[in-house]
Amino acid sequence: MKRVLHVDGASRGNPGPAAIGIVVADARWKVLEEIGEVIGEATNNVAEYRALIRALEAALAQGATEAEIRTDSELLVRQVQGSFKVKAPALRALHETATRLLDRFSHWTIHHVPREANARADQLANRALDALQPPGWLEFSVLFQERPGRVRAVVPTLPGIEATAPTRAEALERLKARVETYLRRLRDRGDPLPREDRIRVRLEPAPTAPKAD
Repeated sequence: MKRVLHVDGASRGNPGPAAIGIVVADARWKVLEEIGEVIGEATNNVAEYRALIRALEAALAQGATEAEIRTDSELLVRQVQGSFKVKAPALRALHETATRLLDRFSHWTIHHVPREANARADQLANRALDALQPPGWLEFSVLFQERPGRVRAVVPTLPGIEATAPTRAEALERLKARVETYLRRLRDRGDPLPREDRIRVRLEPAPTAPKAD
């Protein structure tokens, strides 16, 4: 008996609040089960592994002997296939758990798919994260550009939404009003509200120029 598994993990902050999204379907693509669960604080990659493990457990509980896994995480696919080494300590134990579960299937495959082909799993994960926020509240980052007598406040996630005022506090209040107006218009049109995510990168120190002799 075959199960098709769409899996996705989401983390807001990376690391930050994280959740998993899973769609379990039969060989004819009939959806049998959908899962969206919060898993606490985690990175995106940990969340992807946790989603895979939870999906495999769900498939085995249904008596599946074959699994076709679909995910938009290329790292997860390559590591499970064995073409990428698992270097991160936080992923090694999860990789071992996933491998043990896969060994219980007579046959399995894992495929990298575009994000849009994994949209439902992504939606389930993000809905679980949205439930952590108090009802009606959304959070966005604000950037300030300060000059003498003039402060400009911008929300990078919302192009074109900005405000200018003599002080930082006034600029922020004006910006809040414009953001609320923008979001109400989206809601009234039935458009999806924007979500903000964050990534963390490490910038190596710039190389120092050799001293002239």
